[in-house]
Amino acid sequence: MSGQFGKEEIVHIHLLLFHVKKFFESLGIENEYFREYDSLNISPVQIFRQKTEHREAILRLCYGIMKALGREEELDRIYQLVRGSMREVRGNR
Repeated sequence: MSGQFGKEEIVHIHLLLFHVKKFFESLGIENEYFREYDSLNISPVQIFRQKTEHREAILRLCYGIMKALGREEELDRIYQLVRGSMREVRGNR
């Protein structure tokens, strides 16, 4: 994700997904991924934070949104793919 987008785009995506999270929460929908996002203590307006921190926030928000939509089967598969690709990227450094 971070290789394809600049920091400005990453922060913008973070902001959009943050608003989706807030919408779900206004409906009373919460889950562990939204709590994990909250525990990261990062906000989309904190533009000084590292791109990798915003990327991790985006992943948590995406997982939470998928779970809120009842897409848990796809979520498990995507989670494994993302984690596998992140390990490969770290191994190539």
